[in-house]
Amino acid sequence: MKWRKGMGGLDFSALHDIWMEDFEGNLQRADEPYFKAKKIAPGTWQVLSVGDYSYVIEGDDEVLVIDSGQGAGNLREFCQSLVPDKPCYRLLNTHNHFDHTLNNYQFDVVYMHEKCYDGRWTAMGEYAELDVPTDYPVIFLKDGDVINLKGRELEVYNIEEHCAGSLQFLDRKNRILFCGDELNGNFFDSRISVEHSYKNLKRWMSFRDAYDTLCSGNGIHSAEYVDRYYETAKYILEGHASEGVEFYEPYEDHIASMPTYEGLPVKTRRGPNMEGFAGLLIAKGWGKHVELNHGRGCFCLTRKLTPDGMFDRELKMNDCRFCYYLNRIWDRRNDYTNDISSIF
Repeated sequence: MKWRKGMGGLDFSALHDIWMEDFEGNLQRADEPYFKAKKIAPGTWQVLSVGDYSYVIEGDDEVLVIDSGQGAGNLREFCQSLVPDKPCYRLLNTHNHFDHTLNNYQFDVVYMHEKCYDGRWTAMGEYAELDVPTDYPVIFLKDGDVINLKGRELEVYNIEEHCAGSLQFLDRKNRILFCGDELNGNFFDSRISVEHSYKNLKRWMSFRDAYDTLCSGNGIHSAEYVDRYYETAKYILEGHASEGVEFYEPYEDHIASMPTYEGLPVKTRRGPNMEGFAGLLIAKGWGKHVELNHGRGCFCLTRKLTPDGMFDRELKMNDCRFCYYLNRIWDRRNDYTNDISSIF
């Protein structure tokens, strides 16, 4: 489908035979619009539809939205209703995973990192059936840019941990870091090397005095988790990599209270729906890990499906979970004698 300015919600009828459950247990068909807003700071709202959270930010003369989720209905129209006297036409993407980008087309212009452009719509499962416009106007952002929302600037940081081209937006006025899926308060997922993650955490720590709150894709968390992740990564690099355990009960996002209703599948609104991965994990030899997660697949366990999944570890310390690969401690693989003094 070709993009045109002012587009409303798409046809989601392909998802009609799926029930979506919110945190209160309310059920609704996946093709029916659902939006719920929560004010989290002055001029700042968290919005739930389907997928990861969106955030609405009010300036003196306009309203911006961060990430667009993957739900049915008109997100832009809903966000506009929160501040009806100021225009809402621009959207910022933290990264290009489809649970953050599906509804990008509803906005007049979308800002993202150049690395995110090619993969801005790569959906999984039933969402791959939707005809989603991707030719909307895009402006590329880079590290060091500033979004000049009058009365409220957003500093742009390109720190890549979860995804190539990931961006974070710092609101110094309200002491909030809008961080997409790079940081959250449940677990830190080091997917490249612990050294690489440590360098990223060191950079987040370099402006740590500017934010108290993390507004991430999966929720709102204390920025103290950055301190905890930093100290845990440092501990691993100081010669403690072997302390992480291979078999662990993974962190799992909110799941639906029932698998089916009236013979149709039930999925949760907030959280990646990874139920279909259980069979694949078992087939690949990771049955014990699935058993520890009560027979379900989940986001954390998908790391097992990477070529080096057998080296997956979790270390619990400093009141946090830190997931990493035992053979990806250093940027230079298998270099366990690397001098760490240069990065501390």
